[in-house]
Amino acid sequence: MRISSLTYFTSSLGGMQNNQAHIARLSEQIASETGILSPKDDPLATGKVIDLSNRVALRDQHLANQQKAELDLSYESTVLTGMRGVLEKVTQNITGMGPNQTQDLRDQYAATINGAYLQLKDLANTRDPEGRYIFSGFKTSSVPYDHTQAYGTATTTSPAATYSGTPYTSLTSPDGVRSIEVASGRNIQVSDNLDVMFQSNQGNDVLQALDQLAVDLKGTTTQAQLDTALTKVNSALTALGKMESRIGAAQVALKEVGTVTRSLRLAEQNSLNDLLQLDKAAAIVELQSRQTSLQAAQQAYAQTSKLSLFSYL
Repeated sequence: MRISSLTYFTSSLGGMQNNQAHIARLSEQIASETGILSPKDDPLATGKVIDLSNRVALRDQHLANQQKAELDLSYESTVLTGMRGVLEKVTQNITGMGPNQTQDLRDQYAATINGAYLQLKDLANTRDPEGRYIFSGFKTSSVPYDHTQAYGTATTTSPAATYSGTPYTSLTSPDGVRSIEVASGRNIQVSDNLDVMFQSNQGNDVLQALDQLAVDLKGTTTQAQLDTALTKVNSALTALGKMESRIGAAQVALKEVGTVTRSLRLAEQNSLNDLLQLDKAAAIVELQSRQTSLQAAQQAYAQTSKLSLFSYL
């Protein structure tokens, strides 16, 4: 069977171009030390690579969320510790008070209680490092708690505090509580509402109670008034303790989830690396073989292209 010169040259050029493409690809793979640069390099493994890459990316997002959750919990914990210090100091002061004390002493206590009131109100309206009010639920740009003081005015009855954050109906359905997804299907609560401490509809508005006590101390103070204030402050401390316990449990759970997430991410990343890893020695051998083959083909092509009938005349 006679093969025409055109057919030979076309076939030879196609073979050399294909070889050159393989050489270029092998050079890229060796330089990057990666066996799969595009799906065509290994269509079967590409699906696994995409799946593992997505899983690693999701783990990274969960790790970032875990870090954010830990920061939120730690920040709230610090604020609650500050509140505890204020309220415990108030209980000590109230315990030391009596209805028969001099007005000068009661005035000193009133000023102290007012200072505690202002400090507690400031803590309830704390903003995190990003400027968000931590006790406003989802309305993080709104000042959560407002209260008009009766102390220092002619008013003798302190009004109830008002809440401007995300509305919530009850503690069993706290719509104002924020959570973060820290693992697939696993959320961690990262905020609390202070309903049991600062809202009169829960029967224990501690801002109102402290302001009322400061007002009462400026006049005739009864033991019943002192007992009422102490009961409300102790109730606030009990509610505070429950929030502190919840945060502590959430932090423990967060550490456990983090350990699992990091372990899974490491395993998935190692599997991904194994799929992408290039057998460098084999690639170099193939590269050298193809370069040798290409060189021989080029030489043969050059020699053949010089042949013609006139060479024999």
